[in-house]
Amino acid sequence: MELNYLQYLSEPLATAQMGLMAINIILHVIFAGAVARDAGRLEKTGAQPCLVSGLTWAFATLLSGVIAAAIYWFIHHSTLTRQRAE
Repeated sequence: MELNYLQYLSEPLATAQMGLMAINIILHVIFAGAVARDAGRLEKTGAQPCLVSGLTWAFATLLSGVIAAAIYWFIHHSTLTRQRAE
């Protein structure tokens, strides 16, 4: 009897899982594009991205998503990491 319920629920769960995976992929691409765009803007103003190149930051964001984007933002745009101009 339990097997019937599992068979009944397996298809909708698989569909939901595929939908979430597609949304996750789209978000990774969007965040990687934003990081690449910002890194390019930094290079045009004469500043260099910290630690690695902008392309590497974008690739890292493509693979790990929001975590790498948050680290990139913290390093490059947070007021905690800005040096004071004296």
